[in-house]
Amino acid sequence: MSKRYLSLVGPTLLAVAAVLLVSGVSRAEPTPPAADVIAAGSASLHNPGFDNHDWYEFHLRYQRAYPSGAWLPDDDNNLNNNIPDSIRQDWRLWFLDGTDIVEPDPEGTYVLNVEAVQMRTYGQGKFLAGIYQPIYTTTPCLVYGFQIYAQSLPEGSDDSLVALQVGIDRVGWHPNSYTDPAVHTSFPTTTVWGPSHLYQWSYGPLTVTAEAWNTKITVFTYADANGGRSHRILWDSASFWDATPPMIHDPNNLPAPSGISNLAVITAGTTATVTWTTTGAALGQVYYRLVSVPAGPTPPDYPYKVYLPIVMRQTGWQYTPLNKTPTTSHQAVLSGLVPGGTYEFIAVSRGLSGGQCVTWRSEARQFTLAP
Repeated sequence: MSKRYLSLVGPTLLAVAAVLLVSGVSRAEPTPPAADVIAAGSASLHNPGFDNHDWYEFHLRYQRAYPSGAWLPDDDNNLNNNIPDSIRQDWRLWFLDGTDIVEPDPEGTYVLNVEAVQMRTYGQGKFLAGIYQPIYTTTPCLVYGFQIYAQSLPEGSDDSLVALQVGIDRVGWHPNSYTDPAVHTSFPTTTVWGPSHLYQWSYGPLTVTAEAWNTKITVFTYADANGGRSHRILWDSASFWDATPPMIHDPNNLPAPSGISNLAVITAGTTATVTWTTTGAALGQVYYRLVSVPAGPTPPDYPYKVYLPIVMRQTGWQYTPLNKTPTTSHQAVLSGLVPGGTYEFIAVSRGLSGGQCVTWRSEARQFTLAP
């Protein structure tokens, strides 16, 4: 059963190490927003700071054969264990098969806030492990960010840190904590990892961003450390946010037209409304740019005239706000347009196909506003 854990153990340290066989690495580490959760829809990280004082013992909830004494942060508002497994977002442990099993417990001294998670091996073997949380109700094809602070406390003469890292599995994969909490061989190719770091004796941020390919994703911490039980890893102050960029695809590097039908545009004054449909539910927006403006007034009939070539400048791409609610019927409004101007536009959507997100786009078309 869940326990309100008030008596905390001594100093602890958390580190996350890089998995050797992974499919992708995120781009430069972004700075997350101040709030713990700024995710589209209802997707959120539960108990991100480990500060609700509610910890559960792993072997009493999950694998019964696991040693006692492994305490982990529970889901929010789960003191009576009333949250069903299908939606429970507690923190769980994992370790690489063939390495030493790990013992997590609360840490109250080496913290950024109230409590942190300390991890160390039960024995003197290799530490290749971390914690994770499944996150439900994510929106496919939105990009999410995950950050946590970590450090290692190498107190033994043979202790060394190899890597600290965080990852996101885009389809929500994770070990089965009931039957086997170990990761075998490597993580799947759906797991994306952020840059690795070596934070020792002070906390530092670990960050990753990844596109969701499902309505569930999983966030992982990972530490690779040597030295056995004397080498402790600490985790604290996690955050999760919507990191979707303003444009879902580079307009100058779009794929071939496909996946979009019934493209139409209606103009009114300085506004144009573009509509289209997609076979599957998808995000949507329109890229557009001014390609020509109406000619000016006819000049007076002077006796001498100089004729200059007319140069039309094509402006850079603008874009409508991204509709983050997947749908098959799309609409985007282009406003503040130039009267009499001719615009080129492309409708763009991004949705799931074959288990991953793909970009669909229309042919480039044009419309001209009334003067």
